[in-house]
Amino acid sequence: MTSYLPAEFSVTVQTADAQALHLAVHGDLDYDTSDDFAPAVAGALDAHAERYGPTLRDLHLDWAELTAFDSSGLSALLGLHRRTHPAGITLHLHHQPVYLTRMLKVTGVTGHLTQHAPAADTAVPAEANGPTG
Repeated sequence: MTSYLPAEFSVTVQTADAQALHLAVHGDLDYDTSDDFAPAVAGALDAHAERYGPTLRDLHLDWAELTAFDSSGLSALLGLHRRTHPAGITLHLHHQPVYLTRMLKVTGVTGHLTQHAPAADTAVPAEANGPTG
């Protein structure tokens, strides 16, 4: 009898420039690892912001090395969208396995996750500048 050894989960930076960050997701993104996804991606986003400032517009996620994905992984991915979209960062999904594509399609979130994010509003509201004349 062979035992199942889950692939080790990790998120690695493939490439980065001021406007785009490419991350690769490796291993299982499921109930056991979904709590690791947000901090891993947040660390990469924070490192990018520290290096380039708030210039990131496109976050590319490469799923070629993904080995499993469940509803906890989907929840983690939706949580990432909740962080990035209001910041003006558009998600791009690449090389997703059939089971990931199927889950996104069945749940109807593909378009939601990858919709273009408008630039974050960086204008300061007039009332924040104090009373005017």
